Amino acid sequence: MALRISGRAITSDMTPETAYLVPGSDGGRWVLSWLPGRDLTREQAIDGMALDEILSDLSATDEEFVLELAALRAESLGMRLEEAVVRLAARILERDRRQRRAESTDRPPGDSPGGRCRTGHLNSVVPGTLPREPERRAGVTTRTS
Repeated sequence: MALRISGRAITSDMTPETAYLVPGSDGGRWVLSWLPGRDLTREQAIDGMALDEILSDLSATDEEFVLELAALRAESLGMRLEEAVVRLAARILERDRRQRRAESTDRPPGDSPGGRCRTGHLNSVVPGTLPREPERRAGVTTRTS
């Protein structure tokens, strides 16, 4: 787990999300890819990227400590941990949909790529926030575990 921080961007070796500086006469503002529309300080952008990494790290062993740390990072962004989890899960679903659409354009009609939705690990972060039971829509089953 490592953030790469420069004067213009913050990236992660664990997640595809980014933070970037939008230059301005006042020095600029920072924006998180998973939290568009909010102007942030550099410290908040770092907290937002760290929060994403914390929630993405499946190897964490002290769940209580991890949740406390995640809640503090979310608080620095002016939100509750549950809201951050939902926003990050929505980004994962959006990427999955785009990837499936891109893959389906390369496949013959009727040939759909199977596979799991990668949001399952977020269920353990805040119990009850995301569905745990398989969801069935239009003949498609998304498993979360």
